[in-house]
Amino acid sequence: MLTVFNQSLWGDEGFSAILSMKSVKDIVSIVAHDTSPPLFNLSEHFWFKMFGTGEVAVRALVFIYFLIAVFFTYKIGKHLWNKKVGLIAAVLTLLNTFLFVYGFEGRMYSLLLATVTASFYFFIKKGWVGYVVTTTLALYSHHFAIFAVFVQGLWFLKEFFWGKKQDAISILKSFIVIVVLYSPWLIPLYKQTGMVAGGFWLAKPNLKDLWMLVAKYLSAGIALLILRNWAKKFGKASLFVAWFLIPILLTWLVSQKFQAIFFDRYLLYTIPAAMLLAASEMRTISKIVFVIVVALYLSADFIYFTHPAKIPFKDLAIYVKQTQIKGDLIINEDAGNHKLWESKYYGIPAPIYNPSGKPPPFFVGTALMETSDFIISIPKNGKRLGVITYKSGKDLETEFKGFKFVEEKSFGSLNFVWMKKI
Repeated sequence: MLTVFNQSLWGDEGFSAILSMKSVKDIVSIVAHDTSPPLFNLSEHFWFKMFGTGEVAVRALVFIYFLIAVFFTYKIGKHLWNKKVGLIAAVLTLLNTFLFVYGFEGRMYSLLLATVTASFYFFIKKGWVGYVVTTTLALYSHHFAIFAVFVQGLWFLKEFFWGKKQDAISILKSFIVIVVLYSPWLIPLYKQTGMVAGGFWLAKPNLKDLWMLVAKYLSAGIALLILRNWAKKFGKASLFVAWFLIPILLTWLVSQKFQAIFFDRYLLYTIPAAMLLAASEMRTISKIVFVIVVALYLSADFIYFTHPAKIPFKDLAIYVKQTQIKGDLIINEDAGNHKLWESKYYGIPAPIYNPSGKPPPFFVGTALMETSDFIISIPKNGKRLGVITYKSGKDLETEFKGFKFVEEKSFGSLNFVWMKKI
């Protein structure tokens, strides 16, 4: 049965998997020239050594990180309220439709979610060794963890000026240790920030984008937040309001004045805060609404889990290997929307056809690309050309003059076309 566990990898997942198969030294070197820190790829590297590099292995690792985030959500709810609140918050986090999708995404997002949630748990519990470790791991998982640390920094100021100075001093000491531990990545961070400042693929968000992100994060759970008894013990809730709202608003504001960086998956670690708020200080009617919300979440998650939507690239790869003969050239036709990483992961040498010779932007994974990954012209000695494309076979005859359409097979929205030299 095909599920989200064993469905084909898509481009970003393929990129991460291929990178994680490299040596530790190469991973750190390549990631330093990309846009993210190295922790996820390093963890996936050692995971691959134990469990292989298949799709299930890829998704199992990130799902474990997702479950770790759910566990620490429970621990926060139990610590600040009680077991019941912790369990409700954990259920809402586990079933949250946005988080559920990324709980199976072979990228660093579940690791970011797990480390930031753990960081807040130790921050709230005043377990400073655990806080230092998990916060440092969060920063090495994704750069956007800095916005979570910013929230904790505001809490430090609150404690220093209006709260317990001893706690503030402990937070400050922890910050210093975190900076020291993170300092080896400061130079790569500076270079990566410079690359993004020079142009990124995200567009400037508007107010509708801001609202849509919040709506995607909360979905049906927004009803529980509306019904929450906000007048009761708001002081306890204020940290979670800040954890949820400040990273979202900060990145939105930065995107207005500087480079656009506002993107839903980068900020998904704010969702447990909203789920903890939804689970706490519930009114009587909220219990009925909770059952409805869980039912809606379960229905949506079940449909997603059992109806994978990613392009079945594995099937394409099997078809190519079955029909390929010696001397065939296979290419990725669309340089702007290529399937290079899927092709590499599934063992099909298929360079990007780029007749303009213009270098691709850094954010498509150029740090991992090799010279052989590009081709600017079709060799004249080849007899058959295989094309991975979104176009139809007949349309390609005008693009590849001297070749005639022979056979076409569709894999979702993607086509594979065999062409023969005239």
